[in-house]
Amino acid sequence: MEPSVSTDIIEARNLTRDYKIAKRDEGAKYVFVRKYETIHAVKAIDFTVKPGETVGFVGPNGAGKSTAIKMMTGILVPTSGTIRVLGRDPFASRKQNALEIGVVFGQRSQLWWELPISDAFTLLRKLYRVPKEKYEANLKLYKEYLDLESIWNQAVRQLSLGQRMRAEIAAAILHNPPLLFLDEPTVGLDIVAKRQIRAFIKRLNTDYGTTVILTSHDIKDIEEVCERIMLINNGTLTVDCPLAELRSRFQANSVVTVNFEKPLAAFDMPGVTGAPEKDGLTWRFEIDKNITTMGHLVFELSKTAEIVDMQAANPAVEDIIHDLYINENTL
Repeated sequence: MEPSVSTDIIEARNLTRDYKIAKRDEGAKYVFVRKYETIHAVKAIDFTVKPGETVGFVGPNGAGKSTAIKMMTGILVPTSGTIRVLGRDPFASRKQNALEIGVVFGQRSQLWWELPISDAFTLLRKLYRVPKEKYEANLKLYKEYLDLESIWNQAVRQLSLGQRMRAEIAAAILHNPPLLFLDEPTVGLDIVAKRQIRAFIKRLNTDYGTTVILTSHDIKDIEEVCERIMLINNGTLTVDCPLAELRSRFQANSVVTVNFEKPLAAFDMPGVTGAPEKDGLTWRFEIDKNITTMGHLVFELSKTAEIVDMQAANPAVEDIIHDLYINENTL
């Protein structure tokens, strides 16, 4: 099914969601007179998502990402601002949009607990009005890549968490939606199940152009699946950039390991901290990118020693995001 728009599959402008909660005062007066305070869950954020993008939507607990996802899927109405998904207001057109999006919440099931997977998928096929030919073609793919054949006749309640999550993802895309929301799809899974699900999500994006919005506290999910990252903190969209740019933009230092033909006795260069290993045949250098570059380091090293090979270490995305969580003033 093709998206209803050709440019942006999601468009948010000044998107805001507030909550009012009762303030509990001491004494009996609370029963008769209520005071309220406003919680700003999402604060006037702007963003667009184009068809075919894979976006990691991340943030600490309570940051507002789940509220934003619920507005995108039509579960919540914005307090102010606008949100358009597939060219429509997702809340006003939630029935129509439900036929064109897929949603998986890691903590909630959309399958029927007592039904076998086979019967649940038959019901979903009728709900989504999937033609028989397309349904059978999809099942063949899902059974192959998500190993559904082995659990096809088991009731949902009999499945392990990993088996159930594979079935949940297949159920969410049974109707070939152009847009897929995944909220913690690998939570609690073992390494094998996580890798299987990540590989399948990438396959969906590559083969079908499925747009993926992925939220996860497992940053490995984001690194392996997503090309773009959006970080929301305290209701504000603080980072929105390609994942590769996140590394270069927010990582002050980079690390490179260099192997030499002959031992290097000493080396000194502004902006570089070096330490020898293996009797000086290998050195580990940490480069302050605010002072110098890796290319300059290699140039200076080549003047004094013959380089056999070198390896640059990618900055850990999890460490970068952790620093962004706790140091908002650096954004």
